[in-house]
Amino acid sequence: MRKIMNRRIPARHHLASVGVAFIALSLAACGGGQPGTSGASGTQGTSSSDLPLVKEGVLTSCANFSTPPNIFAEADGTPVGAEVDIAKSIAKEMGLKIAFPEYSFSGLIPALQAKQCDAIISALYIKPEREKIADFVPYLRSGSGVAVSKENRANVTGYDHSLCGVRAVAITGATGAGLLEKMSAECAAAGLKPTEITLLDRSADALQQIIAGQADAFMDTSELMSYYEKQSGGKFVVVGETVGQINIGAATLKENVKLHEALKTAFDKVVESGRYAEVLSEWGLKAQDITKAQ
Repeated sequence: MRKIMNRRIPARHHLASVGVAFIALSLAACGGGQPGTSGASGTQGTSSSDLPLVKEGVLTSCANFSTPPNIFAEADGTPVGAEVDIAKSIAKEMGLKIAFPEYSFSGLIPALQAKQCDAIISALYIKPEREKIADFVPYLRSGSGVAVSKENRANVTGYDHSLCGVRAVAITGATGAGLLEKMSAECAAAGLKPTEITLLDRSADALQQIIAGQADAFMDTSELMSYYEKQSGGKFVVVGETVGQINIGAATLKENVKLHEALKTAFDKVVESGRYAEVLSEWGLKAQDITKAQ
């Protein structure tokens, strides 16, 4: 059974408020408003004059600010996170400024298809169905994880049949939601109760439901699960192993070959310069290093 909730553009998060939010069993979200934009003057890198861009001189990357430490936003709407720093570094190499218009996660690919942005650099897994629509430049290695409250009243042990019959939450359009659907079907086929799945647009809402005991398990990227576990002071706990290891990449439309090649060249330069390793170290994501993935 699946319920869909909160179908709206996600509100922005305040990094500094995360610790307090766990104590209060809520994560405060700050005002909606206009999409977040970050300017980074391109002082070096390849020429971008012949690139087909939504806005001249700007790399416009559709984003969803719900996946810390990869990509999220401060109270004033400023995008932050490892993917933001990688995107800024890529744009700098291309001699471009950068902008991050905000969408719900499920709205990212439709926005790209509607040419509201040039690329998606926002925790987007490289999957076969997406590769039919877009070309990707891989830049992180990821996977999915399951987390529960400290009490773990439903005795969930990870991505296994312990999810049968429990109340689970995931993000609309994200891989975690699909994995829960798959497990629910496995449960039913085994004669067990299916997973009761609620889909949300914001990881903060999912987290709040887990801490408040309104849901039993949350499934999303392993990076997000680990980040919230560290910030929660023990109130939110990752269980089981990371599943479905997969690459995250910068997506561009199939027709936009020039931009795809320019992004790939720029990312390679970011790696060669050492900036890529610095970003991963700063955000605690050394395990997600795509250059060391097997």
